[in-house]
Amino acid sequence: MDAANTLLPSSWSVPERISERLGREPGPQRAMLEDGHLLLILHQLPAPDDHRRRPALFWRHPDGSWRSNQEGDGLAALQGHLRQFDDKLAALEHSENQAATASEYHAVLEQLAPVLRASRGLHRAMQQARGMLQADRDLINFRDQAAGIERNAELLLQDAQFGLNFIAARQAEAQAMASLFGMEIHSRLPDTPANFLVICLGGLALGLFVMMLLRRRA
Repeated sequence: MDAANTLLPSSWSVPERISERLGREPGPQRAMLEDGHLLLILHQLPAPDDHRRRPALFWRHPDGSWRSNQEGDGLAALQGHLRQFDDKLAALEHSENQAATASEYHAVLEQLAPVLRASRGLHRAMQQARGMLQADRDLINFRDQAAGIERNAELLLQDAQFGLNFIAARQAEAQAMASLFGMEIHSRLPDTPANFLVICLGGLALGLFVMMLLRRRA
């Protein structure tokens, strides 16, 4: 298949056995190795409402040089790609720490969900590449960094969900208390100051009686 009909830049000279396995869509994040050529098909950092998979491609030549369709030159482009995930998670963590309402926690979770999914695919692809070129120290570092990104995203998800659940529980408790104090107790006694005083004195007498019984049993 002609590289011009796939995701690959037309100037890339990857083995045909790689290019013929690619279509117009990136598909899942993964690594391919043929004749010493390593191709990483990753996804760009997703936006909250962006359901497209925008490809981030990284090609390692057998001589160890790297090329990418992203900003940056060579290996720096892959480093920058991972840094985008780190920066996004740091920003979301700051928002989670500042969140005080259910809507604010929901906004964090809405942005975090696609980042977490992308970070899981990123880690899998880097682990796959690491297994293909075990002697490449850069891939070991990238794999470890990708694992850290996925772990941080999962921890942030847990914190945001805990915060949202706490807010929901606190609101439910407040509503329950409001309902309790808002209850109207109806009796057959006329609503007069005298009857109110009788009820208060009766309650006080009952309390004193119970206290005396407890003292005797003690």
